[in-house]
Amino acid sequence: MNRKRFFSLEICESVMILGLCGNPRSKTTEYVLRKALEMLEEGGFETEFYTVRGKNLGFCIHCDHCLKGTGCILQDDMQELYPLMEEAEGFIIASPVYNGGVSAQTVMDRTRTLLAADPKVFRGKAGMAIAIGGDRSGDQELAIQ
Repeated sequence: MNRKRFFSLEICESVMILGLCGNPRSKTTEYVLRKALEMLEEGGFETEFYTVRGKNLGFCIHCDHCLKGTGCILQDDMQELYPLMEEAEGFIIASPVYNGGVSAQTVMDRTRTLLAADPKVFRGKAGMAIAIGGDRSGDQELAIQ
């Protein structure tokens, strides 16, 4: 395997990091996430960018359909995100801060479908959060928690 050194970690070039932008608008959150993904690419990572902007994403209705192993009953744009989430070995989830929390579009309640099919789907995958607030006390830390 061809390996590179990045931030003193040895990585395999085929590591894919998924950047998920939870901003329904094309603003600062998207800009910062794209810059982070750019830096990872320079370090040898493969990256994929996904934005919720313009997507039809419903919220979990807790019908338990996914627990039958047949996927989510809601047939919306989450269907294109599921395979990316399974393939990714790491995530950067970026969101603007609204009222001390992440955007409603960022709340990943629909990942239950993946967990129902494979409870270990996210095990061992790295994660990072980016919260963008309008000022220095915009509750960014609170939103990441």
